[in-house]
Amino acid sequence: MKRSIVFFVALFLMSASHIANAQEETFCTAKAPSEVGVNQQFQYTVTTSEKGTVLDTDFGKFEFVGGPSMGSNTSISISGGRTEQSTQYTYTYVLSCPREGTFTIPGVSISVDGRVLKSNAVEVKVVKAGKQQQNQQPDDQSGFFRFEFPDFGDFFGNDRRQQPKSRSESVEYKDNIKKEDMFVKAEISQAEAWQGEAVVVTHKLYIKQDIRGYDIARANYAATDALWLDRLDNSYSEESTETIKGVSYHVYTIMQTAAYPRKTGKVTIPKLDLIVRIGVPATVHSPFWGTMTTTRAKDFRLTANELTLKVKPLPNTDNNGKTEIVGHFDVSASLNKTEVTVNQPVTLTVTVSGNGNLHHITADDLDIDFPADCDVTYPRVSQHISAKGNLVSGTKTFQFTLIPRSEGEYFIPNAMFMYYDDEMQGIKGITTQDFRFEAKPGRATAPKDDDDSSSSKPKGKVYKI
Repeated sequence: MKRSIVFFVALFLMSASHIANAQEETFCTAKAPSEVGVNQQFQYTVTTSEKGTVLDTDFGKFEFVGGPSMGSNTSISISGGRTEQSTQYTYTYVLSCPREGTFTIPGVSISVDGRVLKSNAVEVKVVKAGKQQQNQQPDDQSGFFRFEFPDFGDFFGNDRRQQPKSRSESVEYKDNIKKEDMFVKAEISQAEAWQGEAVVVTHKLYIKQDIRGYDIARANYAATDALWLDRLDNSYSEESTETIKGVSYHVYTIMQTAAYPRKTGKVTIPKLDLIVRIGVPATVHSPFWGTMTTTRAKDFRLTANELTLKVKPLPNTDNNGKTEIVGHFDVSASLNKTEVTVNQPVTLTVTVSGNGNLHHITADDLDIDFPADCDVTYPRVSQHISAKGNLVSGTKTFQFTLIPRSEGEYFIPNAMFMYYDDEMQGIKGITTQDFRFEAKPGRATAPKDDDDSSSSKPKGKVYKI
């Protein structure tokens, strides 16, 4: 019997040591409540198997309220001796409808590595306020921007996710942490900002006791149409300590968000409702393994404070209420080839870097005129945006693939990027260099287009994303 148990444990450890990404079919699915009330705000969520960039949105008869908030969710499963990991990416919008009826949300188009994914249509019935069915789960509060968090690593010393216990298993938590022993505090990088200017919102966890690790199982912002909210790539800080009213707290920076004001005047950055998962010592009594001392995850639901921001209209502009790209940027470009054969691809890479609302820069903002006799695919977009002190900083890169359809010399004029420079307090235009490449005789016939004709752009000026 002992030899069998030893063999079983060895087999389990071997299977857990091999992590492989699950090979799932690419998908892009949308969902929304089946029934809502007139003027009720609700979440419309698009989920994809790969990270991409939203190209186009069509909400039909529904009015846009806010979003998208973007996040990811990583899951790990063990099956047949293999451990598989998969990640899903979510884009969450807040919508509403001012009149009764049954309407369709046509969907969202998302670019993933040059391919275009289209979400399914969703039908929603809109009824008189107060008569809608309450189908939400207790923890799923409608009207919140929801962030899903990826797997941050094994800092609990085992599977840090909240482990379900079997009916015959009992767990004794060996901690004395209470909800009143901790709180989450929101801080803002500045009290005043221009319309469209990036503001950094930092959330910190304060807890009286030293802990073995933490995770954010869920974080929701209350819906607002006054701001765009985008979670930043965090470099989580080391633990620090702070004394408040004579009480010492361990302090952890758990989340940073870029807030982009869309309206002027007094704007409220909404409260954050979140579930903090903490690793605590525990004794587990199992009929199979016996009594073990280990670490288990324990959940605490907390709510952070609201913040107020004074938003000023941009001076020296006449934007008719439009939110400009605001910050201080540089732009660069490169072409990977200067000589190809007909029907062979050339890649143009344009990178915008600096401080400001990088999240909202699109290919259309680059104002590129492509050669008329070239097919141009949707760009592959990548970005790395994080908080650098009190600034939202980083890079956003667009990779365009051009396919010349006839021989000759091709000219790509310089890209012009216009934005509101918050240092100069005025509109500024910056340009890249222009490029030329030559297409020599090659195959007589052009390669067949993919079945999805939307994967390539018509000839002419760059499309808007």
